[in-house]
Amino acid sequence: MTHAATTDATQGGDHDVVVIGGGVTGLTTAHQIARLAPGGSVVVLEGAERVGGIVGSRHEQGFTVDTGPHGFVVYGPGGVGDLARELDLGGELMLATGEAERLLLLRNDEDLLPFPTTPAEFLRSPLLSARGKLRIALEPFISKDLREEPVYEFTARRFGWELARTLAVPAVLGVTGGDSRRLSIDAKFPYVRYLEDRYGSVLLGALRVQLRGSQTGRFYVPRLPRFGEFGMRLHTFRGHGMQRLIDALEKALAGQVRLGSRAVRLERAGLARTGDEQAGRRWRIVLADGATLAADQVVLALPAYAAAELLAPHLPDAAAALEAIPHPDVRVIALAYRRADVKRPPEGIGFLTIPTDRTRILASIHTSAIFPEQAPADRILIRTLAGGMQDPAFSSFSREEAVRSVHQDLVHIFGIRGEPVFAFDHLWRRAIPEYPVGHRGRIDGVLAQVAGLGGLHLAGNTYHGVGVNDCVRDARRAAADVASRLRG
Repeated sequence: MTHAATTDATQGGDHDVVVIGGGVTGLTTAHQIARLAPGGSVVVLEGAERVGGIVGSRHEQGFTVDTGPHGFVVYGPGGVGDLARELDLGGELMLATGEAERLLLLRNDEDLLPFPTTPAEFLRSPLLSARGKLRIALEPFISKDLREEPVYEFTARRFGWELARTLAVPAVLGVTGGDSRRLSIDAKFPYVRYLEDRYGSVLLGALRVQLRGSQTGRFYVPRLPRFGEFGMRLHTFRGHGMQRLIDALEKALAGQVRLGSRAVRLERAGLARTGDEQAGRRWRIVLADGATLAADQVVLALPAYAAAELLAPHLPDAAAALEAIPHPDVRVIALAYRRADVKRPPEGIGFLTIPTDRTRILASIHTSAIFPEQAPADRILIRTLAGGMQDPAFSSFSREEAVRSVHQDLVHIFGIRGEPVFAFDHLWRRAIPEYPVGHRGRIDGVLAQVAGLGGLHLAGNTYHGVGVNDCVRDARRAAADVASRLRG
């Protein structure tokens, strides 16, 4: 273990580790490094005036609105649930109501139908024709083809075009704002591909996992859950929403987070302090205000395009691969109404949308149904997502235009009388990375190139999943790598 030198006001400090990016990935990485390699000097640089990135919550007029993830699912090791307990937040976890066990699908702009998740539900569902249901039943007889495919084509090949249009398209739009015709099944849903590879059938593989359970080297799956089981494990933090996680991480890193500190350049800065040339060369981080920091290990916990800017002078090909990753704009709009004004109160966790020319909502979260404490008892709060790859023009709307558009859709769907009593609107530019076909191979190449530089690491939603659990697990991966080098 090396130890930080005395801080120099001009140079900005000499550290074992500098984490660039104060989103949930960067904060978790720094927190884990401190746990795994105590005694080292770790600092987090965040260019904005707050930490958390897209993870956060706003509290206004008795409402709690999550600006990004609306909660997290306690499933598998190393995710947000484990992190919460490490931060002594276990007593603050709040389970969603039973409404979270049901997901709906908006069809023909007005019909909210249950999203089928079991064979029996598929057979009864009016979402699919008899021919479409028969095609699904033939899936075990479809030969496997492990060539990388978009989600849409994979779904159509194994289950038929009807299921692909009806379920795959809205599922991808509602989760990432992306395009199922471009999104890689291998990169975004690797476990589904694993089932085809291992068992020759997604349905038979899922059934076998359901009955027997499975834990492989690549996947932790005690058994493949239904959506309802995910709903039963959906949590947030009582009284705070997802902001509580960010606040706790920031508190745990007190004195180690520098806000308004934007890194603009990475430079080589001589041999590592160990004197061991094999340990790699040190890094100098240049900030926008001209200050510099030096570190043995640097973690870029940044969006792909931001990491690309810092990598470009050292690895232009890797930087180009990161810069090319699509990041659609996504708009979060939350509207609240008097309960008495809503003819058909929202049920379930929310709905996904089969795209039409009329409805511009990609997905909704029925916040007051799943987390009642996040709205006054006599109010209904609905949080929606809009924009994405399908509707890029939505990001150019004024606040008034965006709110009016979503309000008109909700009026039609839920029979609402009157105007919203509360409105929240936030536009996330380049919010969530898409994983197009070829993504996993390109990312493996990028990570290998970066590892070859020595002392530089990448982490975040670009590499191994876009969800908050994915980010926390990726932070643990990066932290373990950094800590092993510090201890060595």
